[in-house]
Amino acid sequence: MNRQLGDSLDQARRDAGLSHGELWLRYFELGGMSTALQVEAFLYGALRPTASDHDVLAHALNERFVELGGNHPVPYSEDADDADEARRIR
Repeated sequence: MNRQLGDSLDQARRDAGLSHGELWLRYFELGGMSTALQVEAFLYGALRPTASDHDVLAHALNERFVELGGNHPVPYSEDADDADEARRIR
């Protein structure tokens, strides 16, 4: 589960053209409190981010996608929980 979450966040990071450091800086500017090393561990699936950390990372990524002329492709924790629940019901 951690790896799948990390994979999707890291894939979004790559799609947004951000380095680990650039994503961490955007996350930190939005109020994220984890260290750059912890954020990297979230991306690799070694640590599971809290819902708050996930949402700040998702927001940082989604802001970047808007800058690039896109939409908000990274789901927030509530949206991800809803998708997980829908998969379990099927």
